Amino acid sequence: MINQAQDSISLSTKAAGTSSAKTKIIKRYQNRKLYDTQQSCYVTLDDIAKMIRTNEDVMVIDNKTKNDITAATLTQIIFEAEKKASQYAPLFTLREIIQNANGSISSYLAKLGAFPKDYAAEPAVMIVGEKASFDDVKQTLENRVAKAATEAEFSNSNKMLDDQTPSLPNSNRSLNQ
Repeated sequence: MINQAQDSISLSTKAAGTSSAKTKIIKRYQNRKLYDTQQSCYVTLDDIAKMIRTNEDVMVIDNKTKNDITAATLTQIIFEAEKKASQYAPLFTLREIIQNANGSISSYLAKLGAFPKDYAAEPAVMIVGEKASFDDVKQTLENRVAKAATEAEFSNSNKMLDDQTPSLPNSNRSLNQ
């Protein structure tokens, strides 16, 4: 069973364009502890974040089910960082995420077009030389969020105008006399 899981890890990392020797495997146990299989030690979410910042390929595997839970773990890292941040996202953006994406940031980003069109169909393979810088991605995302917020604000104001019924003047003068 373990060999099967390691084979599937090797296959999935090769499909993503990396070799299993470069990918650091982190096992998540039922007690929520994270274990670095290469360094043979327990790690924290902060340690994984540091690995990501230093461009290490990291894959987090649930030890019991052998499922890849990397996306969920990275989402948790982002959530924890957001809780510690001195400045939060604007309230209108947070409301927009809850209203239009059921609270899922991934759904919201997908609606903004932050993912490649074929993202759901097949895993995106990064080609060397085509990697966008962090600042470029951040700026593009900020522009898309601002555009979506403006469009939402505009559509909400139009809905409010449509909902208001204008009061009509009384044209029957005989009743007024």
